[in-house]
Amino acid sequence: MRESIAILLSLVGVLTTLPIGHTEPNGTRRYSRIEGADGVPLNVVEVGDASKPTIVLVHGIGQSHSSFDAQLDDPALTGAFHLVSYDLRGHGQSGKPWQRDAYVVSEKWAEDLARVIAATHAVKPVVLGWSYGSLVVADYLRKYGTRDLAGIALVGAYGGLTDPPTSKEPPAPTLIADMNRMLEDQMSGDPAVRAAAVRRGVLRLTAKPMPEAWLAQADTMGLLTATEARRYMFARSLDNKSLVANIDVPFLVFIGGKDGSTPETQGRELVARVPGARSSSFPNAGHSPFAEEPERFNRELKTFADAAFARLGQSKP
Repeated sequence: MRESIAILLSLVGVLTTLPIGHTEPNGTRRYSRIEGADGVPLNVVEVGDASKPTIVLVHGIGQSHSSFDAQLDDPALTGAFHLVSYDLRGHGQSGKPWQRDAYVVSEKWAEDLARVIAATHAVKPVVLGWSYGSLVVADYLRKYGTRDLAGIALVGAYGGLTDPPTSKEPPAPTLIADMNRMLEDQMSGDPAVRAAAVRRGVLRLTAKPMPEAWLAQADTMGLLTATEARRYMFARSLDNKSLVANIDVPFLVFIGGKDGSTPETQGRELVARVPGARSSSFPNAGHSPFAEEPERFNRELKTFADAAFARLGQSKP
């Protein structure tokens, strides 16, 4: 018990130094709570002038909008665009329903994103999905199509638009067993076991060592993730290959060269199937290029968004 308390206190000590929700050069983070599908409250953050073109950032499992701190803090992005992000249901400061149906129904993820877009008055935004967030973007595409989007970007996963990355070369049984144990421990009622397992997962998010403050914040978001979310979020169909033909807006795939979930060959095959799409490889990055190499990532995201909005005739920043 003393060890558990020590772990949690050490996290709190580090977190007191983190600039969560602080004032940015181009404005203050504006937080609000909106009603998502089935009445689940969603924690939403906005940065930048809301009259400018919008980029919506959708995070992955076990994390929150704070995963995108390097984007929400970037003067070039926040000066040019209205940035929006939110905590997925079951995550961060959003509501944490217990019911299985809250996590296995595709339409609910799609409706959450649609309600965030509507509540922030975003007009035809660019949406970027990271990891599980890429599946949420695919959920949106399945329910609403592309009519209200300027462009789509994916990072850390392919949104089920390709075969699973392990389909051709299944991982070793020992790796599967290790991952399953980690996932089970992340749902443990023992805070020490849960904290240790969350840290193991956090260390898999990048290929390069990250500052302790970054790790501690990611740990905290992992600890805030509902057990039910972890248990059920993958208990649904993840096959979205039929949606590829429906992508008729600018499409960009960021690929971490050291990310096992995004084989570069698959990424290139995917973009080849979407007219005008392109990929961008970060050879030394892992699952989170936006955090590992934020300057380059933000520059390329801005270039992509500028072109996508220009295509619609929206004013370029």
